[in-house]
Amino acid sequence: MAQLARGFFLIDSISILFNRFQHGFVMKKLLPALLVMTASGANATDLSTIYEQAASNDAQIAAARATREANGYNVAIARGAILPQAQASYSTTKYKADGESASVVEFINTGSATPRSYDSEYTGQQFQITASQTLFNLNSWYTYQAARSADSGYAAQLQLSEQELLLRTAQAYFDVLRAAENLATAEAEEKAVKRSLEQTQQRYEVGLIAITDVQEAQATYDLTNVNLLTMQANLDVSYEALEALTGQRYDDISPLKSDVTMAMPVPAAVSEWVDSGLNKYAGIVMAQSAKESARLQRNATRANHLPTVSLQASYTLGDSAPSYTSYPTDANSRTIGLNISVPLLAGGSMYAQSMQSASNLAVADYQLESQRRTVKQNVRSLYRQLQTAVQNIDARRQSITSAETALKATQTGYEVGTRNIVEVLDAQRQLFSAQSLYANARFDYIINLLNLKFYAGTLNENDIMVLNSWLQPS
Repeated sequence: MAQLARGFFLIDSISILFNRFQHGFVMKKLLPALLVMTASGANATDLSTIYEQAASNDAQIAAARATREANGYNVAIARGAILPQAQASYSTTKYKADGESASVVEFINTGSATPRSYDSEYTGQQFQITASQTLFNLNSWYTYQAARSADSGYAAQLQLSEQELLLRTAQAYFDVLRAAENLATAEAEEKAVKRSLEQTQQRYEVGLIAITDVQEAQATYDLTNVNLLTMQANLDVSYEALEALTGQRYDDISPLKSDVTMAMPVPAAVSEWVDSGLNKYAGIVMAQSAKESARLQRNATRANHLPTVSLQASYTLGDSAPSYTSYPTDANSRTIGLNISVPLLAGGSMYAQSMQSASNLAVADYQLESQRRTVKQNVRSLYRQLQTAVQNIDARRQSITSAETALKATQTGYEVGTRNIVEVLDAQRQLFSAQSLYANARFDYIINLLNLKFYAGTLNENDIMVLNSWLQPS
């Protein structure tokens, strides 16, 4: 019986040594593959392609473009109030009259007049053209200028939506890669823990270890399996988010290369990034345009108290108004003149409008200041996060090597009886955690870099092309 036990122990030791060798070989040869998606098919879709599809199919950017087009007409609408106005009108009226009338001349001459009956029916027509040109109306002028200023804000709003699309596309794309990385790590961990569980069960069956070791290994395997199911669900959800951008389903996307250099962006000074954001960030441009538009609109409401002057002209072709004893006759008329209007009283509404517009200007000023503070905070925070991410990536890469060394040492100790299965499983968990943290640190760097450029107002399609060059070719 002792010989049989020694035989099982020898077989078990050989199995452990083989697994150690296999583990070391796999980690050295396949670690780069674990740091990207587990498999990249020949038909994998890259980031540039997905962005082009999102730009054509995303509902949010389509709505933003339609909104920009609709708001663009506000300038033409406001300009119309200071340009010449003309209109034409035509009317036709049918008259029918009957009754009695007496002659005034006959009454004067004879002292009496005999009523006579009359019955008439005719149709009167009139055609008129009127035209006017505003000569002085500060309300209309300031309203037009306010519309022009607001139009600059609408252009910035579309620019912001386009930059947000770049950001949303990259975020969704790398969320898929992140989920795939986590799933690959979870699958590798599940296989390793399952293998350890099988070895533990074999050692227990030959009486080399206690049942508690098997229970510990089984509990760890159960938790690992639950984590695997969670990672699989996360990957499916990430693909769904990517599909929502483009309306297309993807089965595989190009993974991130393992040798991408991730360093601090240029310029190196955070103050230059802050200055760029204060001058170029579309949200600030929008707020500046809104403030200027509110200022001009305030001037427009104040001008409601001033006189307005307009030039007016008309031409009328038609019939003169008939009397009960005569038929209409042709009557043409031409008029031209100045119309001066001075508002005197409007029940206090003009004063209320003026005060309202002043309050709106104050609101726009506060919103502009809020945007500036937000940009400063976000740029400085993201710059600091990038600094941390660059250092974190190097540290995480080194931690993988350290975790591999620790796992080998723990396995050796387990073989000679100085370590237990719990310590081996914990060392495996540390290794896979280090791999996952390293992969996530690289994705965090990419997303933080894009957000930094977004708030600095420099994010554009060229950044998508640069990121695309960081992907493995399909």
